[in-house]
Amino acid sequence: MPGEPANHLPAASLRVSLHRAVPFIDLELTIVNKAKDNWPEADWLCLPFKLIAPQFSIWRNLGIMDPVRDILTGANRHLYAVGLGVTITGADGASISLCPLDHPLISLDLPGVWKFSLDFVPKKPAVFLNLYNNQWNTNYRYWYPGTWSSRVRVWLGNDLAVPALEGRVPLLAAAATGPGGRLPAVQRGVSVSRPGVLVTAFGSSPALKGTLLRIWEVAGKSGKIVVKLPSGTAAKTAQQVDLRGRPRGLTIPIKNDSFEVSIEAFAPASFELLALG
Repeated sequence: MPGEPANHLPAASLRVSLHRAVPFIDLELTIVNKAKDNWPEADWLCLPFKLIAPQFSIWRNLGIMDPVRDILTGANRHLYAVGLGVTITGADGASISLCPLDHPLISLDLPGVWKFSLDFVPKKPAVFLNLYNNQWNTNYRYWYPGTWSSRVRVWLGNDLAVPALEGRVPLLAAAATGPGGRLPAVQRGVSVSRPGVLVTAFGSSPALKGTLLRIWEVAGKSGKIVVKLPSGTAAKTAQQVDLRGRPRGLTIPIKNDSFEVSIEAFAPASFELLALG
């Protein structure tokens, strides 16, 4: 799309990537050589979907928000910072999900800067991904010049946590040259028994004598999981601790390098792994 400097419109390009044998698409919108401009401005990537009577679920860092029922009176109803992304479900039960990979600020139904309402409810099945704005130029950037990109992944269904995390934290591999050392060619790390649970810490901690292990449920599903430690781990017990490392809850025995624990939806669970039972 060519720019129109007289109308304050920057040039832009859109890349659509389809991947073999995986059910999602990646979109990348690039703003090209945007000039400085002191006019009030905001640009968006608009994602309209063909769904009837849409219901939105906003995945925040600590839970799922319904923009119809979960926003306090007087709070911003037009602009959200999302965690993992957004799910939209139509009247026929069909769902579509998306995860912004670079810019987390979105609006539903219509662009949401310079707007305020006490009772706005999104009704159109459209998501607007905000690329930049200078609405709050008293304490944010006043100019937005240059070239930059914003990516978003889109897929069918309402299973959001795992596809979103795979998009944000893709699998990485590295190749090395030179003589090998004494470590095994293959070695198992920490694993959990179901997807949607992150391992966010595994190692030493100044607050603990043993090894810190922290897992975090991000898919919204409470229940029991099995944690499997690396083969040959010397730990015999897993003492539950809080985020400050203080003991709380049970001391769980570790057998065959694994233990079972109950976790709450969208909550962390921390453990001190000890070699002595």
